Amino acid sequence: MILPEFEYKKPKVIKKALQLFQANRGDAVYLSGGTDLVPRIKQRLEKPSIVIDLKNISSLNKIELSRSWLKIGANVTIYELKNHPFVKDNLPALADSLEATACETIQMRGTIGGNVLQNTRCLFYNKSDEWRKAKGYCLKMGGQVCNAVKGAKMCFANYTSDNAPALITLETQVRLSGVDGSRQIPLAAIFSGKSDRPFTLQPGEILTHIFIPANKTRGCYLKIRVRDSIDYPLVGAAASLKNGNGCLAIGGIGAKPLHFDFDETEDGWGERIAREAASHVTPVANTVLSPTYRKKMVYVLVKRIVRKLSGEGC
Repeated sequence: MILPEFEYKKPKVIKKALQLFQANRGDAVYLSGGTDLVPRIKQRLEKPSIVIDLKNISSLNKIELSRSWLKIGANVTIYELKNHPFVKDNLPALADSLEATACETIQMRGTIGGNVLQNTRCLFYNKSDEWRKAKGYCLKMGGQVCNAVKGAKMCFANYTSDNAPALITLETQVRLSGVDGSRQIPLAAIFSGKSDRPFTLQPGEILTHIFIPANKTRGCYLKIRVRDSIDYPLVGAAASLKNGNGCLAIGGIGAKPLHFDFDETEDGWGERIAREAASHVTPVANTVLSPTYRKKMVYVLVKRIVRKLSGEGC
């Protein structure tokens, strides 16, 4: 598929990027790595008149470690982040999720900010424009009903970031910059819970930095996919532990990652969170695997993570 024509700008500072967006509001998109956005433009799922490339903004390309935080610029690549010593030695859930993201070729291009802000996906949505016209546009494309759930008046597309569930388990915060200034909020707060409009960011806001507490943790990330080398998660599960307190996050099913707190000293904590997680997910027939199988695999993945955290292996 061939890209349509659009204007291309590559500002060097955030302020200029925001000005460009405001001047073209409604027709502008931000580009970082492009591994999610460019295919969407080719499929005419995005139809921008202007693409604002953020890669020249040097402040977004750095990783800085202080006593309190690991500060990650949104344009840091997946490959660079997975090879950072602090991540490898102290944040195993994140390290696992970065390693599990696509393949190394894509990791060298894709960015952590882009992975977090990737759009939701569905078997009936992420297709060519010709295919979608023949099937009939769904809710996410301006149609009247969901094509995955017959007659449904809400969207059921899946949020499929590998990295966001792992980051949520680490109490991650994000910094957003917009025309009204900057704000810093928990990562989990950026999700709207609506598959057709998955994020709470204001129009034009830029995710500039990711902040992870500079703590040593135990953790793990596991995923189900058809092709081991490149596929998005059809189910993903991450967990991190610090001083006996833990967080589990489930991704790949529904509009946002679900997360659950647990206490490692609690009797039967592993079985409890596995059952709780499986009971809260409601997969539908919008991927290549059946909803029943994906729901069962939530329980299976969590139990495997529990065994690994308990020193028993997966």
